[in-house]
Amino acid sequence: MKRRLAFVLLTLASACATPSIAQVAVQPQPRTGRHVLFVGDSLTHGRYTPVRTYRSDLVVDENFGQQGARAESEQETGPWGGVPAMVAVLAGEVGQSWDVHLEAISKTSLEKNFAAAPAVIAQAKWDVVVLQEISARPLPPALSENGNGDPARFSRSVETIERAVHAAAPAAQVFLYETWPRGDAPASVAAVGAAYHQAYASAAAQDGHIAGVAPVGDAWLRAFAAGVASADPSGGNAQVPSLYYGLPAGHAERRRAPDALHPSAAGAYLAALVLSQRISGVDVRTLGARERVAADLGIPPSVAVALQGVASSTVNNP
Repeated sequence: MKRRLAFVLLTLASACATPSIAQVAVQPQPRTGRHVLFVGDSLTHGRYTPVRTYRSDLVVDENFGQQGARAESEQETGPWGGVPAMVAVLAGEVGQSWDVHLEAISKTSLEKNFAAAPAVIAQAKWDVVVLQEISARPLPPALSENGNGDPARFSRSVETIERAVHAAAPAAQVFLYETWPRGDAPASVAAVGAAYHQAYASAAAQDGHIAGVAPVGDAWLRAFAAGVASADPSGGNAQVPSLYYGLPAGHAERRRAPDALHPSAAGAYLAALVLSQRISGVDVRTLGARERVAADLGIPPSVAVALQGVASSTVNNP
């Protein structure tokens, strides 16, 4: 009888203490150890601080200290953390433990990345490999910077790397990291964004063994359309930030003004949110206003929540 009474009381106490829906949503998921490799260029490492060097302690920068084709630019000092480090923090916040590695070379295509570091990319230990192509390559020539687009060559690179990864790690998931249109694109941002979407979707379909596309570029366009972020590389403010890295006169890292390609802290954060949800399967809206990466980067809580909403809706409803 006493045991039965104790059981009833415990049940009632548990029912009364049932958390709200919001509380349930942020409960950590079971921890999973996954080895994740990001392959790309400066749209993955971010190029500028604070993105490029963000939490580099959480990422193994495979090219740090390397020479020759894998040497990192003296103007972009490493080791790099970038978007992969943000993804690592986000994974930890939902209870997933990821061993994150980065094989990125600035201004370098997937084809050249693989030629430079095949032993890094085709390893048996990878559970996830994320591929980001150099910005112009996936686009038709008419829509690309300097006419350097070559969608067919992009698709061949994806297939080459996917086959090499799966030869070494048959169960690995290979994702494509769809990037965004330049802020000074030769055509409208919407037209170039649609071309990126088509190119990445086509490459995945043509290959047939891609786990999915992380639609980062689509999320950028939705953020612009919703007024959550500015498409003006030299515009934006604290509450409606530019997703591009605007460089004021006299900035130590200024190459030109503004930079109409590389991500600002907000742009990199949105990219990381999309990648995190696409890979982990956990809705990033559960992260909420107190999310750690946003706080580290000085992104206001209201903006962080808005970007989480854009990322979630883009992944859930491509």
